[in-house]
Amino acid sequence: MAHLIKQGQDKHLKFVLGQPEEVLIEFCKLAIEYISNGINEKKCSVAAKKLDTTFDTIKSCVEALVCLLIDCTKLHITEEQFQTLSTLQFTDGQIAILWQFISSKRNLVENILKHSPDSELHFRDLEWRLEAKVASRSLNKQATPIIAMKLHLDSEVVNEHKECLQSSELVEPDERSATRKEVLLQTDPTSLVHLIQVLEQALIDSKTHRVRNFVKSFQK
Repeated sequence: MAHLIKQGQDKHLKFVLGQPEEVLIEFCKLAIEYISNGINEKKCSVAAKKLDTTFDTIKSCVEALVCLLIDCTKLHITEEQFQTLSTLQFTDGQIAILWQFISSKRNLVENILKHSPDSELHFRDLEWRLEAKVASRSLNKQATPIIAMKLHLDSEVVNEHKECLQSSELVEPDERSATRKEVLLQTDPTSLVHLIQVLEQALIDSKTHRVRNFVKSFQK
């Protein structure tokens, strides 16, 4: 069971387990809320003040509990196997609380894992053009720029070499299009700039150590 506690998570779990059992229960509640709605910053800030620590410490502890839940679910850990956490200086009361937390949300996590990664659409290519609306029934003279885009998506992740093979005549058109989808959309320059800013921020967030650890739990 020691392999369930990943490097970097152990210190966060030790912080939680160093608290009274009532505090551990509250952390489990925060972890359950994290799965459905993400981190609750207000509650984490309140917890940080009560425990005389930082917001980041509380958040890391919650994420460590979520990762433990995911790993136990993916590995189909039984209650008997989970009891061996006592060898890692977990008390019987702490193990009972953690097992209740894991067993009560196992079905939810299994459902999330079942409907994630495999059926997701991935970006393949983008076509775009700049259009201009120069007149309408209500306004004869105008210059309204519009960006038209076509997103090429695919549920299969392929590299450039496989793409070249799929473009050849050796692959049937129906086979190539089975996993693909095209999405057409239009937007104005202001909305496009906002969209770019949001995506760039998401890209920055995806490179953080916290997000990478969380994503790894789903990719095993």
